[in-house]
Amino acid sequence: MKHLLWFFLVCYFSAFGQEQFILKGKVFDGQDRPIPIGDVLLFDTNKENLIEYTTLVDGVFVLDKVTEGEFWLEVSALGYKKYSQKVSMAENSEVSLQLEEEVTKLDNVEVTALKNPFTNTNGNLKIDVQNPIFSSIVDPLEVLAKLPNIQISPDRESISVIARGAPLIYLGNQRITLDEFLGLSVDSMESIELINNPSPKYEAEGQAVIVVRLKKNTDKGAMLSLGETLSFRQNTNNYLSSNGSFSNGKWNLRGNLNYNVIGQWESNTFAFAIPEEDIYSDYLVLIPDNHRIQVNTGLGFYYPINDKDYVSFNTTYRLQTDDADFETTTFVRDGNQEDEVLSEPKNDNRRHYFSGNFNFNKKIAVDWNLFTGIQYSSFSQKLDTDIFNNYNDEGFSLDQSRYQEYQIGSLAARMDVEHTVSEHVKSEFGVSWNEARADAYSNVLQLDPQQEVAVDYNYDEKLYAAYLNFSSNLTDKLDVNIGARVEHNEVNGTLNNEASPAISRKNTKIFPKASLNVKLDSTKTLSLNYSRNITRPDFSRTSSVSVFINPFLESTNNINLLPTITQRISSNLQWKNKSFFLEVYQKENPSYYAISYEPMDTIATLSPINLEKESGFYVGVTLPFSYKIWTSTTSVSFNYNKNKDASAILTTAKPFLYAYTDQQIKVAKDTIVSLGGWMMTERNEGVYTRNAMLVLNASVTKTFFNKLQCAIRLNDITKAMNFEESYAINGVEANGTYFADAREIAFSMKYTFGDNASSKFKNKDVDDNLDRIK
Repeated sequence: MKHLLWFFLVCYFSAFGQEQFILKGKVFDGQDRPIPIGDVLLFDTNKENLIEYTTLVDGVFVLDKVTEGEFWLEVSALGYKKYSQKVSMAENSEVSLQLEEEVTKLDNVEVTALKNPFTNTNGNLKIDVQNPIFSSIVDPLEVLAKLPNIQISPDRESISVIARGAPLIYLGNQRITLDEFLGLSVDSMESIELINNPSPKYEAEGQAVIVVRLKKNTDKGAMLSLGETLSFRQNTNNYLSSNGSFSNGKWNLRGNLNYNVIGQWESNTFAFAIPEEDIYSDYLVLIPDNHRIQVNTGLGFYYPINDKDYVSFNTTYRLQTDDADFETTTFVRDGNQEDEVLSEPKNDNRRHYFSGNFNFNKKIAVDWNLFTGIQYSSFSQKLDTDIFNNYNDEGFSLDQSRYQEYQIGSLAARMDVEHTVSEHVKSEFGVSWNEARADAYSNVLQLDPQQEVAVDYNYDEKLYAAYLNFSSNLTDKLDVNIGARVEHNEVNGTLNNEASPAISRKNTKIFPKASLNVKLDSTKTLSLNYSRNITRPDFSRTSSVSVFINPFLESTNNINLLPTITQRISSNLQWKNKSFFLEVYQKENPSYYAISYEPMDTIATLSPINLEKESGFYVGVTLPFSYKIWTSTTSVSFNYNKNKDASAILTTAKPFLYAYTDQQIKVAKDTIVSLGGWMMTERNEGVYTRNAMLVLNASVTKTFFNKLQCAIRLNDITKAMNFEESYAINGVEANGTYFADAREIAFSMKYTFGDNASSKFKNKDVDDNLDRIK
């Protein structure tokens, strides 16, 4: 690893990249009063391509990613004439503008224009969170679900991007976890962007990155946002949120407290056969009302030493309790023996998560910047289960009692260096270290016949990484971004304190990334990208903890699960605001869930497994449109996925269609109606066959007094989010359905006190493995 670090250090001093500048502005009316709200747009010199967009808030705006060159700056606000001026960027600049009042004598004034909340640039999609449809939402996760290609799991505990898997989440340049994202105030957000081709600076598992940007308001003051959503699904759910911040003009303090009461409904059914053993089983499991309590809270502090240097810390804590009693109806035929079993397990489940970090940023020279930080995170789960079974109507009896506990601690440190080599050149270099240790203990007491089995599994993982990235606008029409990340990984797993480890792996891998942007003319840009990524299993997937489904099937983890390596080549043609994209990919050791059975075992297991290979492509188009009171964003892609494994019976892989649309209509002042949804046709992917889906959503949003936002939302109107799949692998033929409790009527209200949006806060997570701690 030392040789690799020296290699990166040598390469670093020959690297180059592209410099970006900040354009700040203050906008006043004719009486030198700050204009409260407006739009700020930066166009190219021909006024044909939108380069950057932001919102004018209380007379202040900031555009923080402007390259060198000449642009047209355009500022517009309701009741004022549109203002335009040419700006030349060769360094950080600040402008002061005065808008002229637009006076029109009319008996009635009606604003009919509606700005499209979606922006599409080189295949990256961004939503304007200040759009009333999104800003009225209390839950940040629901805002995220409005992005095309984003899929939220039914339990709200994970997100994925179609054809790319789980994305990384960043707050500006600062990586955060899903829990930290859930703790953000929607009021403080300016935009959310989905980046499909992130640079090597983002971790090696970053096949897609979600970037959240906050409002550019750094004035003194305090802000408190209170919100509540009452949701009706199968059961009633209530989400309470509070987010606050305080700034004295220099240091900044922020915090959040969310309290959710969720009546989780969950069900799935599977029929599976093991022909070689002459075994057939089918079951239906139902959790009618899991009384789940979630408490999410966080506290952060930011102190700027000067304009460039700062220290900060941030903490996140999550508590979740589940009283998930459920019932399972099972039929099992083993040869000539047939059994019908009713099961009623009683579960007591507790989860605790904590993460805290410390950041130090130092401008060590005019063209050098140093960041360093340290972070500790922990997660623990306790699951106590009493299992009552009723075989063939003979009556319920306590058959088994389980005590299971899982805990993990992770310590990480990193250092990043940014070097502005010249006016047009920027280079980045970084190193990081992470060590995680986990322990999974389970004690199972079988009552008839009486037997006790205890399993203790210890897991240790070390990860050392270094990256180098550089980019440059070689000419006015050519931008290059190239780099690589090297990771050395050591994994050891020991079962029941045995001398020989159950798992022992060491490997060093290189993950290159490259992108090329060619400006064909004033309206067209072609982007070409290559990347090699790794997706490591969640730490909890490598533990020995299991969950009872029925007497013949257990949901287990897989301590032998391997990481997935993905290679991607993609291209995107940007024509004005439209995108045409194409991507091909290949995966080694892709991970999917499947039912397995070994002849020496007495039960089958449902667990994640590695397949041998997966390959595919997708091609599509994103089309935004606006006309007066109507805005529309539509994305359509033609997809092909093929997974294969020597132990599977393969079907013919066939392409499928994915389509997304969002339609917004302004029906009255401060009132917007939104209609939209997404669909996928049937997916035949070689090993797996999955069902077609058509999901429709609608909402009505109304703002009162500029402070109180109210909304009614209808989600999954078609009740289509039931996931069906079938497969034949490892001698097991299975066909089942996961029923999603997604049809919803939700009423939300949110009120904001004060004006400080706390975007001055700077802090980023240090641990690259945070998303694996769950």
